[in-house]
Amino acid sequence: MDRVSLLCSTHSEMMHEFSRRCIRRLNGHGMLSLLLSPFQHFLEENVLKEIEKDALIIRHAARSFEAGSEAGIEEIFEETKDVDKAFLEKLPLPFRVNALHDDIEEIRKRRIEALAGFVTELLKDPEEFRSFADLARKTYPESRFREVIGGIFHLYNLETRMVSNSVVLPAPARIAKNRLAKTLFAEMEEAAKEVTEEYVNSVYGSGAPHAST
Repeated sequence: MDRVSLLCSTHSEMMHEFSRRCIRRLNGHGMLSLLLSPFQHFLEENVLKEIEKDALIIRHAARSFEAGSEAGIEEIFEETKDVDKAFLEKLPLPFRVNALHDDIEEIRKRRIEALAGFVTELLKDPEEFRSFADLARKTYPESRFREVIGGIFHLYNLETRMVSNSVVLPAPARIAKNRLAKTLFAEMEEAAKEVTEEYVNSVYGSGAPHAST
């Protein structure tokens, strides 16, 4: 498998695992677990949408690297908006989303920049590699790998929290949404830490050679 396909595949696996852990955590909260059932399909489709957007970022960053230029953050941002638009149009949602991209533009661009930078670093080493873990060890010391992966997840969680601020629900549900937003964000952050540590351990487990600092 080529590096770009490997990165897309690994990132997809990370996002699916993150989603599973988020749902498990949210099921532990009474009010949130009640909301999960009717929104289960939406949550699953949303993960696929995010994977599609992130694959777009990865491939764009790889093309820019091959061309010897920096990734075009503005161009990528506009392309991710198209993915969001198609997603919202195909799903029958019981709520409205107001001025979505105006609210999240800064955070989305920071996430694009972070993921594109991660990809660029992983593409720099010309040596052959056996796996994602092998490639990551050649590129990053353990502490830096943890920082980069954790940072990308954190920006995704911040973006999700800001998206929730743009969601307009019917009046009875509005109060509940505001009360639950903090809990949702906190559980997403914890799930992100768990997944980050899982991948750190898979890359830098006992006996694995580490990248030099």
